[in-house]
Amino acid sequence: MTSTQELGNRSVAGFSLLEMLVVMTVLALVAAIALPQLTRPSDTLRLQTVTRELYGALRVTRSAAIARGTDIVLVIDTDDRTFGSSVVPLKTFAVDIVAQLKVAEPERITSSRGGFRFFADGTSTGGDLVLHLRDQEAKICVNWLTGEALSGPSC
Repeated sequence: MTSTQELGNRSVAGFSLLEMLVVMTVLALVAAIALPQLTRPSDTLRLQTVTRELYGALRVTRSAAIARGTDIVLVIDTDDRTFGSSVVPLKTFAVDIVAQLKVAEPERITSSRGGFRFFADGTSTGGDLVLHLRDQEAKICVNWLTGEALSGPSC
C-alpha cells in the first residue's frame, strides 16, 4: 500500500500515517499476547525449584537437629502448600503444584499436614513426598535410618 506522488521531477514513495498506525497496533497486540508466555518459567523449572527448596529445607532441618542435639520437625501442609520448621522459615509453593505426603503415623497432624522428624543422632521418622505439576512429577524420599533426603523418581 505505498503511494507515489510526483513532486516536480522526482517521485516520493512511502506509507501513510494510517498504515503505520495499523501496523503498530498489530505489533502491540502480538507483543501483549506473546510476552507473558515467553517470560513464564516452564513447568519443569518451576517443579525443580520447589523440589530443591524442599530438599534444602529437609537437609537444613536434619543438620540443625544434629548440631543442637534435639528433635526438629519439618512440617508440610499439602492443602495450604506450605512447609517450615523451627530453623526454616515458613515457605509456600504454587497453588497448581499438588503434593502427596507419606509420613510416619505419629507425625501425621491432619489429613493434609504432617512432618519429618529428625533426631539428634541424624536419624528420622522417614517418609516420602511426591509433587505433581500437570504432567511433571518429582519425588523426595527421607530415609528413616540415615535421615538422608534423596530426590529422584526411584528414591
